[in-house]
Amino acid sequence: MTHWCVTANLISMRLPEPYDIAVGPDGSITVPADQVARMGLHPGEHLRVVRDNTEPQRPRRSVRGVGVGQVAAEDVLTWEDFEEAHEANVQAAEIKYGS
Repeated sequence: MTHWCVTANLISMRLPEPYDIAVGPDGSITVPADQVARMGLHPGEHLRVVRDNTEPQRPRRSVRGVGVGQVAAEDVLTWEDFEEAHEANVQAAEIKYGS
């Protein structure tokens, strides 16, 4: 169950009891007038409904090993390939900027 906080007029309050807030197909929300009155709010006041971050979140899943076996063997660089490319870059920099 998701918990929500309501912020109105710079006063934040944790809702002690459940409220029925309907989310329409267009994403708009509707709160019945009697529930708005129970929160102590008046017509014309602006509400900001935010998710309460005090509830524990699911632990993140590890992605270790996700890419294993995804690279073809001919695309794997060897240390020699790396050294060759590094030497070519060093030579190109020396030509461009001088040694």
